[in-house]
Amino acid sequence: MSEQIGTALRWGRDRISACSETARLDAELLLAFCLDKPRSYIYGRPEQELSESCWQKYQELVQKRLEPTPIAYLLGRREFYSMEFAATPAALVPRPETELLVELALEQIPIEATCRVCDLGTGSGIIAITLKKQRPLTSVYATDVDPDCLVLARANAVRHGAEIEFIESDWYQQLPRGMVFDLIVSNPPYIAANHPFLAQGDLPAEPELALTPGTTGLEALEQIVSHARDYLVSGGYLIVEHGYDQQATVADLLKAHGFGEIRCVTDYNGLPRTSLAKLVENLNSGA
Repeated sequence: MSEQIGTALRWGRDRISACSETARLDAELLLAFCLDKPRSYIYGRPEQELSESCWQKYQELVQKRLEPTPIAYLLGRREFYSMEFAATPAALVPRPETELLVELALEQIPIEATCRVCDLGTGSGIIAITLKKQRPLTSVYATDVDPDCLVLARANAVRHGAEIEFIESDWYQQLPRGMVFDLIVSNPPYIAANHPFLAQGDLPAEPELALTPGTTGLEALEQIVSHARDYLVSGGYLIVEHGYDQQATVADLLKAHGFGEIRCVTDYNGLPRTSLAKLVENLNSGA
């Protein structure tokens, strides 16, 4: 037996509310996906009957949402910086907070001049691709240690017609010898391995490698900052996303490794989320 759109939406909302604070939106997105229609289609048609196959598919997706499975994985897509990207369990679901990192990076990249940028731990490729689309003259390189992430990132790059040089690498390790950049950006894993936050919401369904780097949560940030000077031009910039409670530690790391003009910017929730710094002293330059 099938259902009407309005009844199906209420059914889905009531169940999804057990795992999501946006249950109504989730239900609408899933039903619109099953109908292969935009969300606006369902608003004025509460009495329209769903086909049996559509109702069955919708019930299955709602059940998966309860596992929980992130909406982005169920739909196979996620919007970031007003662009749509493919999303799979291979990579972290893109977050709106990461748009802040993109904004800071764009401030440092000239519009009408060439520039070299490296995105460390690219995941689904959203940062690298967005920067390339916004600054076409920029040469963008992107690394990730997970080959499945690179498959997804390459697919997203093709989807958006963005020419990116993808490199399978554990942070800097496989970058070509002697390669230097004007800007390095990264949204690395930064949650401590035993933090209870990892058991909340949709996080258990996302790749652990993209969420936690180890015991302290600082391991990846320490690697990125401590080796950045080997891959930056003098006066180059490093921009990293980090935990809201890691601002002071990240600033100390940056100072210890030759960075100055350190600035931390708060996210849309008012939390210190992204730090930018300029390489003012290249400790490996021999000067």
